[in-house]
Amino acid sequence: IIEKSQELDLPISVDSHRATFTQDYQRTLELIQRNPDIRINGDFSHWYTGLEMVYGDLDAKLEALEPVFQRVTHLHGRIGTLGMIQTPLEGHEQAGYVDHFRKIWTRVFRAFRSQADTSDILVFAPELLSPAIYYAPVDQDGNEFSDRWQDALIMNKIAQECWDTCLG
Repeated sequence: IIEKSQELDLPISVDSHRATFTQDYQRTLELIQRNPDIRINGDFSHWYTGLEMVYGDLDAKLEALEPVFQRVTHLHGRIGTLGMIQTPLEGHEQAGYVDHFRKIWTRVFRAFRSQADTSDILVFAPELLSPAIYYAPVDQDGNEFSDRWQDALIMNKIAQECWDTCLG
């Protein structure tokens, strides 16, 4: 991936995603140690939910994940809970799990800003997938619990607030 990215002069990022070679912290940190030039697409809801990230010392985990945050070039906007990779946000903006993602995103933005030059770009892309592929939660009648488009606007607002905290 790194060689092809360099050969094509095309930035390629590896997704932090369950059921892949970046499915957990240890594998990803080892991958970075072996390949320091690798870039990451941070889809941290998979780790948050799948690795039950909040158990133990979350701040210590985030500190250990700094090498990952320093390599994020693309950040998926999706917020999960311990039980769902993608959860409704409207009316839950102050929930504890949202605050955890604020911490993660702020660390990513701070790491990016500390090493970026004026031509570097960090993509923040809300990724809210449909119930057809079992992401968006639904009730027993198949109706979504939230408006995914409104949730995307909420995530953009949260991401902007996180970015703004890094300006000072």
